[in-house]
Amino acid sequence: MQGFAVNDADVTGITTSFVLGKAILIHTDTTADAKSSALPQSCYLSHIDIQLDATSGSPTKAAAILAWDSDGDDPMTGVSQGNPLWQGMTDTSLRNTSIALDTWVTAPTGQTTAGKCYLWIKVDAGTVTLKKARLHWAARRTI
Repeated sequence: MQGFAVNDADVTGITTSFVLGKAILIHTDTTADAKSSALPQSCYLSHIDIQLDATSGSPTKAAAILAWDSDGDDPMTGVSQGNPLWQGMTDTSLRNTSIALDTWVTAPTGQTTAGKCYLWIKVDAGTVTLKKARLHWAARRTI
């Protein structure tokens, strides 16, 4: 079984630092994307697709972290740094990247929001708005 979890709202004012108040909820939201599905409690994380809208400056790289909790204190992955951003082909204010994660995770006992995690992003320059984030996962099928 495989799928992806998504953000459910734009997040504005993302800058050059990870900011607690800019936590991005990643979960199933069929309004945001009809094909989204909840993150299993134990799964393989393949990659995360990120689409940003540059509202000021000219960002060329992004960094991201994932955590189990909205306080960012219970890590899910390490910091992924220096990911190159490419401009949209028709909308050049868009900046896109796909970050390889390549890791197996199991939700800790203390996770209180099953099927969800939180994402933080920072860029190397300027200010951006998160438009889309898709966290791709796969789960083992037991026979």
